[in-house]
Amino acid sequence: MDALLFLLIFIGFLSVGRVFTRNVWDLNFSSSVEAFVFSSALGSIIASLLITGLVFTGQVSPLTCWALLAILLLSGIGLWRRLWLDGIKTVFTSPVFFPSSLFKTTAQIILAILFLLALSLALAPAFSTDALVYHLEVPRAFLKAGGLVNLPNNIYSYFPQQIEMVYLFALALGSDSLAQLTGLGIAFLLLCALWQYYRQIGSTGYAWLVPLIFILTPTFFGVASSAYVDLQAATYVFLAFYSWENGCTRKQSGWFFLMALFTGAAVATKLTMIIILPLALLGLAIHGRSHKNTSQVAGQCVVLVLGSLILLLPWLARNYYFTGNPVAPFFLTFFGGENLMNWDITRSQQQFQYYSSFGMGHGVLEFLLLPINLTFFSEPHSLKFDGQIGILYFLLLPALFSLNRKSLPMVVVFLVLLVFWFIQTQYIRLLAPAFAFLSVLLVKGLEQGVEKHEAAVGKKEKYFFILLLAFGLMFNTSIIFKEWLHIQPLPYLLNKESRDQFLTRQISAYPLYRDANSMLGQKDKVLLVYMRNLGYLMDRPFYSDTLFEAHTLKKIIDEGVYAEDIIIRLKKLGITHILFNYKFIFGENSAFSLGEKGIIKNFLNQHAEQISRKNEFFLYRFVLDLKLGNPNSTSGLLSVPLNH
Repeated sequence: MDALLFLLIFIGFLSVGRVFTRNVWDLNFSSSVEAFVFSSALGSIIASLLITGLVFTGQVSPLTCWALLAILLLSGIGLWRRLWLDGIKTVFTSPVFFPSSLFKTTAQIILAILFLLALSLALAPAFSTDALVYHLEVPRAFLKAGGLVNLPNNIYSYFPQQIEMVYLFALALGSDSLAQLTGLGIAFLLLCALWQYYRQIGSTGYAWLVPLIFILTPTFFGVASSAYVDLQAATYVFLAFYSWENGCTRKQSGWFFLMALFTGAAVATKLTMIIILPLALLGLAIHGRSHKNTSQVAGQCVVLVLGSLILLLPWLARNYYFTGNPVAPFFLTFFGGENLMNWDITRSQQQFQYYSSFGMGHGVLEFLLLPINLTFFSEPHSLKFDGQIGILYFLLLPALFSLNRKSLPMVVVFLVLLVFWFIQTQYIRLLAPAFAFLSVLLVKGLEQGVEKHEAAVGKKEKYFFILLLAFGLMFNTSIIFKEWLHIQPLPYLLNKESRDQFLTRQISAYPLYRDANSMLGQKDKVLLVYMRNLGYLMDRPFYSDTLFEAHTLKKIIDEGVYAEDIIIRLKKLGITHILFNYKFIFGENSAFSLGEKGIIKNFLNQHAEQISRKNEFFLYRFVLDLKLGNPNSTSGLLSVPLNH
């Protein structure tokens, strides 16, 4: 069912996007693939805007989302026949499949295998951390409330929600699997765009290498089907550049409107993409200077700014309404707002320090060593870039020396994105926009190098190069396949295990989340402490701290160590239960002092009851109405010794 709904959603994206690209701007596309990519990506932005409107007017519900899907589909009903014929023509006449060659067929087979692996992961229940913390949890909260709702305990909810609105659309129509499929579909648009773009600047055979190199990056493949937003942001960034180039060469103003919308969508999807705004303005200035048309450039810059504001302003206004700070949770020292959300200047500074600790340094030497460090020292779930890129990029780096001056604009964009990433937060998944451009540059350099030195290269050198490329492809593929085998989505897809069994294999704390949902009532509220804040798994009200998960509990016990004081604070917050990870409260690496551990232990002994436990995870119900000092008040309560 989710697979069918996914197809309907993308047909809707394509339909409404085609109305604008064909009927409004009358854009000239070089192929049906290019028309599909740009129209579908534009349709996703339009759908996100419409869902945003429903959220802000308090009208979002499964019923209104079904109605919206019908509107999207009907918007392009007049184009369906043409699109169907174009699709058939593409299959049988375009260079997608014909003429065939060993090189192209091999790349297509690997891409097909990767697509099937990604599809199987997307059809499984969502289990990735960031998706459960906010990419799916925030839109679910909006959908559950029927509109906009303040989530002061989740600072990520104050970020612009461009792609999250698309996920809300999917959640209203289906399940989290549909949301993952929709995110994967937008990532698929990026792969198509990379292929189509390279066909315009290089040969069709080499074009298949570009999306293959990109999606073979293990971390990129992992987030493609996980309801994240990194590859979706990369999609909009690359399409913004693609639109700029088309606008410069095809002399149609509609391409600059597309550029403005894709630029705004990229920033509204991922705030770390703010750097593309000055890049886009620079691109418009360069184009205007070459054509000596100052007034046209000024108009295009205004369109760019307005296009970005259309997508950003609703969320900035939302933040101002709830916190008084339009850019919350940032710039608290200038705009304030910390009293209206569970966040403060101290934690904001600590968060910045934490994010800055990723990578292996921020100096000039570390920047020059990035190819080596990213290739050989990066590790998933660690401060060393939190991911893997494999070895393929490293093996192909010499190809960059064969690039000519025509590649200069793309080289500049790549370097700016890379430097900005390097001085900000060195997560590998945040490299997706930069590496989309790098994939194109590597293949272009490779093709130009082969053409330039073909006569001087012997058979041995050619075989060595082929073996080297094959090794890189196989190495990266093996990393991806190993992770896929670790996740094992097939038992769930083949109905050999339930959703609960699948999630229990992926998330060690899931049994306690499930118990909390079944044991707590709607009037109860549980405090999550070191449970990774997987709010999407909670069907009951909960209270949590973003990133620094001990903050509220430490504040409760530090402001008054007596039981009466703690009870008053818990009641004020409406907290009736606590769900925690024993290791991070009472273990060696605990954030709590010995005295704080003692206070927590004694309070749990005297005023709480253990109602569930699984490994290191505990669920307690607070008993706050017992008379203090009553020696019988701990009857039936279980002790939590410090050396447990």
